[in-house]
Amino acid sequence: QTCCKVWFSLEIHSIPAPPEKTLAIKCTVLETTVIGIPITNPTNDILPLDVVLKDAAVLTGESKLVLQPKETFHYEVKYSPAVTGNSDGSIIFLSEKAGEFWYALKLNAQKLRPTTMPEVECELGKWVRQNIRLVNPTYEILELKPSNNNPAHFSLEIDPKDCVIVAPHSTAELPVQFCPSALGRTDHTARIIFTCPQLEEWVFFLSGVGLIPQPMEPASVSSCLGHHSSIIINFKNPTLEDIVVDVFLTDPEHVMHHPSVSVFHHSSKDSVFWLPLKQKQGILLPPKSKLDIPVLFAPYSMKLYEVVLVVQVEKLDGGDWSYDDTLDLSKVFNRNTIITENEKIMGLRWIYPIHGLPEAPPYKSTPAVVRCQARSRVEERVEVLLTGVVPGTTSSQTIHNSVTPSKSSSIRAEVQVTEGFSTTDEFMYDIEFESERVKSQLKSAVAINLVNKDRDLKTGIVTLIFNIVFAPSKPLRNPATLVVQRSAGGIWKFPILFIATDPEVDDVINIEAVGLNKESVISFRLTSQTRHPDPYTAYFLPGSDPEFVVSPQAGELLPLDTPGTCLTVGFKPSMYSKKHKATLVIQTTAMQWMYEINGLPPQSVPPTSSAKVDCRNTSVRLATVQQRNFVRENMKLLSTGVSSTVKGAPLVLRAK
Repeated sequence: QTCCKVWFSLEIHSIPAPPEKTLAIKCTVLETTVIGIPITNPTNDILPLDVVLKDAAVLTGESKLVLQPKETFHYEVKYSPAVTGNSDGSIIFLSEKAGEFWYALKLNAQKLRPTTMPEVECELGKWVRQNIRLVNPTYEILELKPSNNNPAHFSLEIDPKDCVIVAPHSTAELPVQFCPSALGRTDHTARIIFTCPQLEEWVFFLSGVGLIPQPMEPASVSSCLGHHSSIIINFKNPTLEDIVVDVFLTDPEHVMHHPSVSVFHHSSKDSVFWLPLKQKQGILLPPKSKLDIPVLFAPYSMKLYEVVLVVQVEKLDGGDWSYDDTLDLSKVFNRNTIITENEKIMGLRWIYPIHGLPEAPPYKSTPAVVRCQARSRVEERVEVLLTGVVPGTTSSQTIHNSVTPSKSSSIRAEVQVTEGFSTTDEFMYDIEFESERVKSQLKSAVAINLVNKDRDLKTGIVTLIFNIVFAPSKPLRNPATLVVQRSAGGIWKFPILFIATDPEVDDVINIEAVGLNKESVISFRLTSQTRHPDPYTAYFLPGSDPEFVVSPQAGELLPLDTPGTCLTVGFKPSMYSKKHKATLVIQTTAMQWMYEINGLPPQSVPPTSSAKVDCRNTSVRLATVQQRNFVRENMKLLSTGVSSTVKGAPLVLRAK
C-alpha cells in the first residue's frame, strides 16, 4: 500500500468588513477637533487592543488599549488638518480574541476663518506695535507670503519680499506698526493676508484709532557752565495734509495754566534756551515730511532749567481737522494740544518738555586711583566736594580718596544726613565708562554707594563720601567717570582710574626634561567660571624661555561641572646648565590664570657598586727586576750625554 502526500497552495483574498460606523468630521485647518469613540469589552477576560490610524499625519491617538472585563472606554482621536480639502481616514482596532473592527472617517479640512485683531489706539505723531501671532500646530512647515492693503498706516516689520517661516509645532510673532494719520478711525483699517499652498489664505483684520497728541516725554540736554550745547527735536508731519508749522519756546507754567496762544510765546530775554532757526513761523511742511528743530542750552548757574518747545500745526487751506464719534472734545484731558473754535479743531499742538542740566567745569586735577591686585578685593572711600549748589557761589569741584579696610557691617548704617537735606535721594550717582568694552570688564567688578553727605550752611559746599568696592578678576587699567546729579539741577563729573595689578601665580608647574632636544610634556584641565563655554587664549609672558610651548593656544574652556578643557605644556631643552623658567597666562573675557613653569634637568641616579682599579696583566710571567745604582754609573761618566745642551763636553777640567 503506497502512502502519498499532496500539497495545495491557497491564495486567500480578504476584504475588510463593513465599518462599524462612518463619521463625518469637519475642522478648520490649524485647529484641532477631538473624535470620541466608545469601545466596550463584552467578554469576561481582559481584552488588549492594537489601534491603527490611517492618515496618521493628521490623526493622533493611543496605539494600544487594555480593556477590563465588561469595561466601556471612551477612545479619543485628535484631528489636526494642515491642508484644506477632503480626505478619508479610518480607525482600526485589532485583537486576537475579538478580531478586527473599524470606523470610517470622512475628513473635511476647511479654510481658516479670518482673525480680527483687537483695536489699538495711538496718539497722532507716534506709533504703537501690535503682534500677529502665527501658531502652527501641524507637522507641516508653513512658508507664508504676506500682503497688506494699507501699508501707510499698518506696516509689517519685515521685508515685503520675504516670507514668514513657521516651523512645525511652533509659534511665530510678526510685529506690525500702527501709525495714524488722522484723528479717529478714518482710514485706520487694514487686511493682512498670508498665503501658502497648504492654507490658501490666512486673513487678519486690523484697526486703530488716532488720538489727540499729548505732551511728549521730557528730553534732557546738558552743558558746562559758560558753554552751550544743543538738542535736536525731530518733528514729522504725520498727516496726509499740507500744513503750516509755528515753532516757539515757552515756560511750563504757561502750558499748564494758560492755554491761550497769546501767552504761549516765551518773552524772557535772559533765557538759557533759544531757537537758532531763521524761520520760526509759517513753515510749510508737506505730508510725511520731517522738520529738525535745534534747541540751544547755555546755563549760567547750577540749577535745573525747564522749557517747553511747542510745535503748532494748522492746515494750509485753513480748514478744520475732522474727527469721528470716537473723539469727545468735552472729555479731552489736555486741551493745550488742540486749538478749538465753535467745537471745531482748527489746529494741533505737539508739546516737547525739555530739561536743561548744567554741568560743572571739567575736573583738571589727577584722578582718584583705585588700585587692587587681580582676584582680590579692596574698598576705597572717595570724597567729592560740590560747589555751586547754592545760588551765588562759584561752580567748582574737588575730589580725593583714601583706602580703608573692608568692614562687615552694613554701609547703610553709616549714612549720616546732616541739616539742610530733607531726603536721602537728593543726589543720584553712577559710574560711566568710556566704551562698551571697558563697561563689560568693569561693571561686574565695581560697586559704589553713598555713605555720607554734608553741606556747609555758610559756604554751600556739599561734601559727598562714596564707598567704592573694586574686585577685579584680571589685570586692567581703565579710566572711568563718577557722575553726580542733583535732583534740583546740576551735574558733576569726577575722573577715576581703576588699576588691577597682576595676581599671584595660581600654581607652580615643574617639568623634568627627558633629554637634550627631546620634548617632555605635562597636562592639566581648566574650566570656565560660568555655566557656559568661554573662549580663551594661552600665551607666555615676555621674558619666558623659548624652550616652552603650550597647546592649544586658543579655544573654549568647558563650563563648570564638566571635566574641563585639557591644556598641554611642553619643555624641550637644548642645554642642561641653564635654569629654564616661564610664566604661562590663560585669559578669558572675564578671568585670568597665571602659572609659573620651571624646566628641570633629568635626575641622575648614582651607581651602587664600589670603585675598583685593576691594571695588572696576569698573562705575562713576572720577571725579577735588577735594581740599578744610578749614582755609581754617573760617577764613571767622562763627558756630557746626548740630552745635554752641550753635547760631548768633558765633565772634568784639567789644569794646564
